Amino acid sequence: MLSIAFSTLRRRRHALAGTFVALSLGVAMTAAMGLALAATLSPAHQPEPQRFADARAVILPERLPSVGPLRRPLEASRGLPPDVAARVRAAVPAVADRTFPAHVVGDGPSSVGHPWSVARFGGYRLTAGTAPRGSGEIVLAGGGARPGDRVRVVTATAERAYTVSGLTGPVGYEHAVFFADAEAARLSPRVDALAVTGSPDAARQAAGTSARVLTGDARHDADPDPDRERRALDDTGVLLGVAAGITGFVAVFVVASTFALAVAQRRRELALLRVIGATPRQVRRMLTAESLLLGVLASVTGCALAPLCARFLGRRLVDHRLAPSGFTVPLSAWPLAIAFLTGPAVALLGVVAASRRAGRVRPAEALRESSVESRVMTPVRWLLGAAALGSGLATMAATAIGDPASAANRKGYTPAVMLLITGAALLAPVLVPWLARLLTWPLSRSAGATGMLVRENALAAARRTASVAAPVLVTVGLAGSLLGTSYSVDATKAAEARQSVRSDFVVRPTAGDAVSDVVLERVRAVPGVDAVPSQRTALYAIGDGGRLRRYEAEIVRGSDLGRAARLDLRAGSIAGLGENALVVDEEWGRRPGDVVHFRLADGTRADARVAAVMKSGLDDGRAYLTSGSLTGGSLTGGYLAGGTSRVGRIDVIVRPGTDRAVVARDLRATTQGLGVEIVPARDAAGGADGTGRTGGTGRSSWLGILVTLGIALAYCGISIASTLAMAAADRSRDQAVLRLSGATPVQVVCAALGEAVLAVCVGVVPALGVSAVSLAGFWVALSRVTGATSLVVPWLPLAAAAAACALVALPATLVPTVSSLRSRPGAGAGLRG
Repeated sequence: MLSIAFSTLRRRRHALAGTFVALSLGVAMTAAMGLALAATLSPAHQPEPQRFADARAVILPERLPSVGPLRRPLEASRGLPPDVAARVRAAVPAVADRTFPAHVVGDGPSSVGHPWSVARFGGYRLTAGTAPRGSGEIVLAGGGARPGDRVRVVTATAERAYTVSGLTGPVGYEHAVFFADAEAARLSPRVDALAVTGSPDAARQAAGTSARVLTGDARHDADPDPDRERRALDDTGVLLGVAAGITGFVAVFVVASTFALAVAQRRRELALLRVIGATPRQVRRMLTAESLLLGVLASVTGCALAPLCARFLGRRLVDHRLAPSGFTVPLSAWPLAIAFLTGPAVALLGVVAASRRAGRVRPAEALRESSVESRVMTPVRWLLGAAALGSGLATMAATAIGDPASAANRKGYTPAVMLLITGAALLAPVLVPWLARLLTWPLSRSAGATGMLVRENALAAARRTASVAAPVLVTVGLAGSLLGTSYSVDATKAAEARQSVRSDFVVRPTAGDAVSDVVLERVRAVPGVDAVPSQRTALYAIGDGGRLRRYEAEIVRGSDLGRAARLDLRAGSIAGLGENALVVDEEWGRRPGDVVHFRLADGTRADARVAAVMKSGLDDGRAYLTSGSLTGGSLTGGYLAGGTSRVGRIDVIVRPGTDRAVVARDLRATTQGLGVEIVPARDAAGGADGTGRTGGTGRSSWLGILVTLGIALAYCGISIASTLAMAAADRSRDQAVLRLSGATPVQVVCAALGEAVLAVCVGVVPALGVSAVSLAGFWVALSRVTGATSLVVPWLPLAAAAAACALVALPATLVPTVSSLRSRPGAGAGLRG
């Protein structure tokens, strides 16, 4: 049987070309995903230090204070303890760094202030002028001014005029303003870091366990937003993992379909083997050997293509900001080894059902089945299709009833969608006759024969039609389900946020996370408005199961809570709230009166009593923390120490009888050039881009889904073309018979194209059904979590995916059809005239 398998591959290479191409592409994509995933885990992508690249070591505050027995890195800093800074500076030469808001009025994005003495460690070099020599001089990075110019600088608490003494070249990681060291210490007394120029070992010994001493590449932790690159790599890894899973699903699905078609086309050949004495086991062994050989050849080809695909994938991820700049995909052994084994494994999975069916056919029945498909559904296929469909529905029902909040997790919802698609595809041959009659009903009413030919060809070759429809079903079904759920989650979150809005405008920074007190004072001076300042922070507390959990919170004055936002309270009250009170959602598992021990984002210990509990939404784990003042108070004093205002945004409420248009004009005029923007509150809550996507995370998730769908679409497009190419041999005989019956070449071409379009439509209809079922289950789940459910049907992507499948199918049908029309009809039909 092995020699027969070799001979079959050689003699039937054109018929098996479609399966080989689909399998090779699947291996290449799997290997490319694996290589990119390995690159996200590689230490080679450790970013190089920037701000302190020329320092021998950097000393930062400890970021791992405990909450009870648990420890977790925190995201904000209180600065180095004064005794630690003094001890280190006494032991080794070190320069104090201070980081604080400093915005040059009218100079574009918000800037950050530093003392001039640390500029040399970050690659800053004077290009004009001199260093700042007094408290009234500054150095600017980049253009926009000249030495001697007078500019106004807005810091955390004041606005003051400074003289530009010098300029440096710009850097890519921040927009900086440098002050004289004494002035920087006045503006921000807190020491945020020490740049060590002496012995790192001596600095480590002096710092003890109260601070971190970073050397080498670890100095990157002192850069602005040091976790950004790591978060980007983590997001890229998650994206690639999901994409790899979907790619593997599509590969098995499509290859199984093409193998089934290839075996069905060989019924006459297999029947002759049975006639001459081949046993069912021998037939299965022959087909298994063929699939293994084909899988090995496809694996070799796919692994050879993988490095090119991986490099292309890496560039696209960087271009679309789904991976950090500088991300590359080097060669790695284990992804290629796994991908190489994937080829034979997928080939075996694809051929197993078809080989069992071929081996069971009796010799006499096989010759009769070679002309007409009498049965396209086997009991096993019925069972698997019903099981997959039932499992998908059961998974959705369990999610909607048992854990509806998890529906917002697209990764958790995707397996249910895959099960629905698998079930629909396995049962597709049953739907082909019904859909073919329904879709061709308008053609059957016409007098021409073309519509009748299209319908009867599809009915007579249900397996071939289903094989072409399968990749269409996958592509359109994934597009409708994944994009529909993604859009619906984002739109629901936006609607949820808009429902809670009471304010009219939001004043927020154009960059960074702080608004100066100067801006707050000017907003409060606008006639006819009330200003409600707040600041986002993170709270670290012990959650369910005894785990340390991070919660999103807003610090707001007790008297302001409820003025800018509408709270859906389930227990307790927010009336007369004092300082150090918590309003939490149901996810916290707390009740009014409970005392919560937690830490703020910088590790400040705090206790607060729960005053009220509000309803959880899609963004669960929320809280409001009251404070007497955003720039002081017993609770936030440690967090907001150093004279640095941490007002993150200002909600503006227009008083009754005041013209909103006039207020908007006054707000923009009074804050112009101060590094802030004025946004309508509902737009700020729902996403200013109008799409419902509410930030960088939503954008990354959305682009990640598009990347995944793009890969699936490319794979399915090639599968459609290869499946139609495999069917060309059978169609050439039918077309030759049509020619002998009097059909013109134009009629033959129209019938072939009509059959291809019908096959695409047969795939689109169940795909729409799968999308409708998945979105309906999703809507039920969301409705149990929030009253602001917004269901979005992605009509345009659905139409685009269906059109792309049709655009692939039409030329894939047209080329072999036109080629067959060049020969004599009698020769094409195997007849002699």
